[in-house]
Amino acid sequence: MNDTVTLFGAARGEPREALAAVIAGDENGLRRLAELLAPYLPAPAALSDDRWMNSREAAEYAGTTLRALHKAMAAREVHFEQDCPGGKAWFKRADIDAWRRGERPVTMFRRAAA
Repeated sequence: MNDTVTLFGAARGEPREALAAVIAGDENGLRRLAELLAPYLPAPAALSDDRWMNSREAAEYAGTTLRALHKAMAAREVHFEQDCPGGKAWFKRADIDAWRRGERPVTMFRRAAA
């Protein structure tokens, strides 16, 4: 039996072969596909880096405008912290991710208990 997967059509190439190998259950194909996708994915250190971001950085990370972020803050749709009332707003990456997924922010009291 032939262990290779043959793709038909004009669009033949290494990425398609790797994907076909994954579909066929070939673990080496999965490794090759991961290697091909790696340049397009954020670095692992960036994923675990949950540093504080200011409003401008948070809006850029979320792929939205500063105005849209400010509207979400006013509607309490995204969790943020401030040093003092009316002061500069600070965000964690996990909170921005939750907002983009449509999750409501957890209050500080529930967050501390969790």
